[in-house]
Amino acid sequence: MSLAQTNFCRKQGFDPQSPLCAHIMLSGTVTKVNESEMDFAKQSLFVRHPEMKTWPSSHNWFFAKLNITNIWVLDYFGGPKIVTPEEYYNVTFQ
Repeated sequence: MSLAQTNFCRKQGFDPQSPLCAHIMLSGTVTKVNESEMDFAKQSLFVRHPEMKTWPSSHNWFFAKLNITNIWVLDYFGGPKIVTPEEYYNVTFQ
């Protein structure tokens, strides 16, 4: 994911490939959500992409999640910073 997906970098005059236009790279394993997670997964997806509600079920779509194991944040020159999943999930906004 990148700030280039927003208006921030364009407004700041940053090239989308510049480290100043922050990027976060997540990796891990993709798994199907279980029944207890299904309602949350559907709501989360359809709020952003309501057209997907009408996609044909014959394509055998399923809901999945990313179990994050590695996180890299590139937000300045000098290479990425490594963030653990624990740090990522325990962040507090100020």
